[in-house]
Amino acid sequence: MGTVNNDRPLVVGIDGSQASIRALRWALREARVRDASVYAIMVWQSHAVLAGPGPLTMYPELAPHHAREQHWRDLTSIVSTCLGGESAPEVHAELLEGHPAEVLADRSTNAAMLVLGDQRHGRAAEVVLGSTALRCIHKARCPVLIVPTGMDIGNSDEEAAENPARDPVLG
Repeated sequence: MGTVNNDRPLVVGIDGSQASIRALRWALREARVRDASVYAIMVWQSHAVLAGPGPLTMYPELAPHHAREQHWRDLTSIVSTCLGGESAPEVHAELLEGHPAEVLADRSTNAAMLVLGDQRHGRAAEVVLGSTALRCIHKARCPVLIVPTGMDIGNSDEEAAENPARDPVLG
């Protein structure tokens, strides 16, 4: 039976959902046990269609650089809240552009494990795993762990992480 290499980091897919926050909390706890680092990765896609200056003038918040800044604030706030002031493990927050499953699979190349949250809801969801998770399972180059809803992750302050406050430094 294989073991997970402690020299390799845990990679966590973050999308801002409660499921991804649970996955990050699990990975942080596991990384402390393994003395490993964590890469919290948020992937975003720009859906901007620019047809001249009009759309940006009317809706400047839709500009790709504004969307990227908002995603970065969300990511750093989630990481900060989940860490809760602890200095370990070492956490690297990365905001990358692209298709989530492709980016996460690529980032799994040197990882000990790819950790994702289970976002399934309702009866139909019991049959089908989320499309990003399913693609990651097939494309990842390391073991993939799906943290299910309701799994005890040993954190009594989960509510705080599910509704992270904005980081005062980053806005």
